[in-house]
Amino acid sequence: MRVAKAGVVGAGTMGAAIAELLAFNGIDVVLKDVDGPTVEKGLARVRSVVDDLVRFQEGRAPKETERILELTGELSDAQRARIAQKLAPKFSRARADEVVARVHGTTDYAAFREVDLVVEAVFERIDVKRGVLEALDGVLPDYAVLASNTSSLSISRLARGLRHVRETLVVHFFNPPYTLPLVEVAGGVDTREDVISDTIDFLGGLKNHRYPLVPIRVKESPAFVVNRLLAPVLSEACAALDSGLASSRDIDAAMKAGAGMPMGPFELADLVGLDVSLEVAETLFREFGDPKYRPPFLLRRLVDSGHLGRKTGQGFYEYPGA
Repeated sequence: MRVAKAGVVGAGTMGAAIAELLAFNGIDVVLKDVDGPTVEKGLARVRSVVDDLVRFQEGRAPKETERILELTGELSDAQRARIAQKLAPKFSRARADEVVARVHGTTDYAAFREVDLVVEAVFERIDVKRGVLEALDGVLPDYAVLASNTSSLSISRLARGLRHVRETLVVHFFNPPYTLPLVEVAGGVDTREDVISDTIDFLGGLKNHRYPLVPIRVKESPAFVVNRLLAPVLSEACAALDSGLASSRDIDAAMKAGAGMPMGPFELADLVGLDVSLEVAETLFREFGDPKYRPPFLLRRLVDSGHLGRKTGQGFYEYPGA
């Protein structure tokens, strides 16, 4: 599958990050949202992501020099030069500017008339996503692949009756996609087999800031693999916190130090968004009826209060200045 131009609908945290990922791989991207200010915020997020990468790259050599000086107390000029050469930035400010320049903001679906692939990354509600897919279906070229970043909804239901029903599938990135390489890919009842396999091949040829992407094929099922396993973990973590078994920080520390998780369940939920975590739990409980998927009351209470995690500045933890 050749993708010369791609589109992303939804300029929020996830949509902007997906747009940056595609642009990072040399693809021109159209990024859409409902109004100009929201689009501008999305473009600013793209710039912020690449700026962070530039700062990280530029800081590697100085940090390593400082670390060695703390251990040894001295470094020769030749040793400093070797460190600087070995850890020279691989992603320059000029490359960052090129990535940003590949992302073009819009509020008009007409801008998608020539894209090869479009990823819908709007709020996890079937009515919202269906409206976006219908609008795209009316303007996309016949050959275009229409992908939804849904984490839990049925792609067969979302795509039903679309002109592009056979070219519609799930392409579920994980947050943030510029550091997490996994992508879950699932076809619907009517999705063409070659669309699924070609999309997996295309994604497998991309890389984020750290790794090559790892696309896996999953069966169409509520929450797919990762969220289906993580939802009960968050539920049990909430139950442990509510019962006073341990603090949120100690529960997170336990799961990192004792279970090998890179992030604790509360840290992860705050990063993903508590509203998204609640939606996943509600979908699983509705579809399977299994008590292990029952949305925890603590999670619902936080969402009802508007505390959705990092994006609002407060969730299980507080994030000053967010």
